[in-house]
Amino acid sequence: MKYALTAAGFAATIGTAVAVAEWGQCGGLNYGGPTTCDAGLACVKQNDFYSQCVKSTTTIVPTTTSRPTTTSTTAPVTPTTSTVPPPASTGYVKVSGQKFTLNGATFTVVGSNAYWIPQLSNPADITTAFSDLKKAGFTTLRTWGFNEVTSPSGTYYQIWNGATSTINTGADGLTRFDQVVAGAREAGIRLIVALTNNWSDYGGMGELGPGLAHNSGPDFPCRCLR
Repeated sequence: MKYALTAAGFAATIGTAVAVAEWGQCGGLNYGGPTTCDAGLACVKQNDFYSQCVKSTTTIVPTTTSRPTTTSTTAPVTPTTSTVPPPASTGYVKVSGQKFTLNGATFTVVGSNAYWIPQLSNPADITTAFSDLKKAGFTTLRTWGFNEVTSPSGTYYQIWNGATSTINTGADGLTRFDQVVAGAREAGIRLIVALTNNWSDYGGMGELGPGLAHNSGPDFPCRCLR
C-alpha cells in the first residue's frame, strides 16, 4: 500500500458512562474517557498507555499484640491477593448502544495498521510481534488478507497467469496467514482484515483488474462483480 493508514496508539473510548465496567479502560497517556470504576473495582495501570478496571485486591492487615511489662510483639500476616483472569479470547466484538463489547464487557479499541506481519517468514517472529503489541496495550490490529502476484515472491496468497488464478495454500501462502491469526488469538488481539487493495502494491486492483479482464479504476470492484 503506497500510503499505509497508520492509527498507531489511538484509543477509542465509546460511551459517556460515569463509571467504567470491569476490564474497561480507565486511564493511560492521551486517554480522555471516564476514570472512575464500578463499585468493587480498582483502576490498575498495565502500562503507560493503558489502565483498566479490575476487581479490588483483598489485603489482611498485620496485627500487633502486646502484654504489660513485656516488650510488644508484632505478628505479621502475609497479605493475600485475589486475581481474576481476563476474558477468554473467544467470540467477536459486538456493538451495545454506543459501546463496543467483548464477552459482555466493554471493549476499548487500541490499535494500528500492520500490513507487514504476514511478510515475516519466521513464525517465531510473528509470535514475538503480537507479544510486543500486547505488552504495549494494543487490543486491535488491522492487517492484510490479500496479496496477488504474477510471479512467486515472498508471501503471496494468489498468483495470476493471464486470466487464470491459483490460490497458494503453502507455507508462504495461506498457511502464513493462519500463523498470523493464531498469533493474534494467543495474544488476545482482535484483527481487522482488509480483503483487497486499491493500489498496485501487493496486488489488489493492479492484478485483479487485468486478471478479470477489467481496466483498473476507482469503480473496478463494482464492474468485476457485474
